[in-house]
Amino acid sequence: MLNNKGKWVHFIGICGVTMAPLANVYKLKGYTVTGSDKGIFPPMSDYLKRRKINIELGFKKEHLDKNYYLRKGINLESKYPDIVIVGNRVWLSNIEYKYACENNLKIKSFPEILEEQVVKSNSIVVAGTYGKTTSTAILAYIFEKSGKKPSFMIGGLAKNFKDGIRITNTDWSIIEGDEYISSRFDPESKFFHYKARFVLLTSCAWEHTDYFKTEESYISNFKKLIGSLPNDGLLVANLNGPNVDEVIKYARCKVITYELNLFDDKLPKADWFNLPHKESNERDKIVIFNKNTREEITLKTLLIGDHNKENIIGCTVLARELGIKSIYIEEAVRRFKGIKRRLEIILDKENLKIIDDHACSPFKVRGSLKALRNKYENWYITIIFEPNIGNMTKKSLKLFDNVFNGANEIIIPRIKLLKSIKGEKLVNGNELSSYLSSIGVNSRYIDNDSKLVKYIVDQEVGKRVICFMGAYSFREMQKDFIRLFECKLN
Repeated sequence: MLNNKGKWVHFIGICGVTMAPLANVYKLKGYTVTGSDKGIFPPMSDYLKRRKINIELGFKKEHLDKNYYLRKGINLESKYPDIVIVGNRVWLSNIEYKYACENNLKIKSFPEILEEQVVKSNSIVVAGTYGKTTSTAILAYIFEKSGKKPSFMIGGLAKNFKDGIRITNTDWSIIEGDEYISSRFDPESKFFHYKARFVLLTSCAWEHTDYFKTEESYISNFKKLIGSLPNDGLLVANLNGPNVDEVIKYARCKVITYELNLFDDKLPKADWFNLPHKESNERDKIVIFNKNTREEITLKTLLIGDHNKENIIGCTVLARELGIKSIYIEEAVRRFKGIKRRLEIILDKENLKIIDDHACSPFKVRGSLKALRNKYENWYITIIFEPNIGNMTKKSLKLFDNVFNGANEIIIPRIKLLKSIKGEKLVNGNELSSYLSSIGVNSRYIDNDSKLVKYIVDQEVGKRVICFMGAYSFREMQKDFIRLFECKLN
């Protein structure tokens, strides 16, 4: 590690969920780490602060110049960074990126870095429209408990691990394989960089409509991934996932299927599935069965929701098919605490729950909302929702049909106006709310944060759940809600 002393790495867009832990990796390697971002907010800003990694606010070419840091008391050996790592949300017009190009600096996207440093010969990639982060973290924890000590990249803050990226000297890696572009200068999907030998495929439901203009192009991308698996590889696929049955036809390797079985009057088609009649209505119990070998595995979990149950089944199947003993799976699932901002309760009162959730696309919202409605059956549920950029095109609106059925009220806050990857105009908050209202959703648009908070705090609706759903920080409105509700309740 000390061999890197004197080397300098700069991160453009350092507050990303993968960029921040990658910055920490470089710090541990002995590099001087600098980074800049416009959107500086928790949890990643707190993560970087705890690791004493400074963030420069905004983008300026001086951030890539030794003299700028010298004035701040930071002594750097070279005039420019030895390497510049660029986040996939950074535009080619970004002044720091352009400055790095003009000075012929070494520039990499973070998937390229992961390919070089994290990916191992036994590369497990978790792919699909939803369930990737949680499944990656569960798998990493299962393999950790089994003693395999995998390298990993988890696209979120997993509560069972200190960091989202770890590099070990074993030949196992487990990586969250996102289908979105690697960077603005590398439009190939991130998951192609991870050289998958084994894939857990959760779903293939069209999203990122800003880049994948048609459902066919989205599905074709997954077909390409599955077709790239080696003959001695393995595909574990969720038969309940949209379009998965079509995608798995392109595999040249062994294919094992699984599915979440909700009713025993349905005949499961998959190789592995759960047995509801043995779960006895215990929400924390999962009984998984292999119809070919007759193996049965009973698990207990802290997670809620059918979507998490489905994730656990998929992880269990992949682990067993790769030879992990069930005793390690049982222990890992029982002790797995989840991911920050995945139905995370941030205020827990007898008749009030404020929850923070990352659901930012139609299928993720549907899964999280179903879990909330099942747990809080007769409560008033308010969702404050902001979609990610990939679900803010006009053609993506129809994907929200029947998504919010379990909520009593949807509120769309002021949405940060962004450009799509191909420069098209995106819908604004008022347009999204109007569309939801037109399909029968009780939706309203409130573009002032203070008015939004007051509107909800003043409501008298009995037992209630307020859930923030979105990829961004909501300008930390959550803190205002907690402060005002605690004053009101006390």
